Amino acid sequence: MKKIICLVVVVLMIAAVAIAASKKVAIKEKDLASLKGTWEGVLTYGVFEPASGPMKLEILNDTVPVKAKLTLDVPQLVATQIGGFAGQQIKENNEGKLTSQGTLKWMGGGDAHHSFEVTLTDAKKLDVFYYYMGMRGDATLTKKK
Repeated sequence: MKKIICLVVVVLMIAAVAIAASKKVAIKEKDLASLKGTWEGVLTYGVFEPASGPMKLEILNDTVPVKAKLTLDVPQLVATQIGGFAGQQIKENNEGKLTSQGTLKWMGGGDAHHSFEVTLTDAKKLDVFYYYMGMRGDATLTKKK
């Protein structure tokens, strides 16, 4: 019984540290100026555990609606699965909106089944979550200087 209690305490401590380390900062309209610019990182393609590729997010303005340009290098495995093209893909969206959860979100072509959402972290990084054609994935982006 003591071993189980100790194990539970250790798990809770690790979870508390992980939650504290990934603290999110609500994005407000006044923050958009600091988000403007180029952010880079590696995007994982959710269900395709080994598949990932570089991505660049350019936030082009500092007012709502937020304009963005997304550049991806789509691996062949992913392109085959979604019926798309491998290699560099560039997507632009001029309809980014602030959400009530403090995130910045773009919807794909007015279709609620495609979305790209970013959250600001304490570490001055953007955490990305996307949903596209049944795929879900994420990335952590840092601002290019």
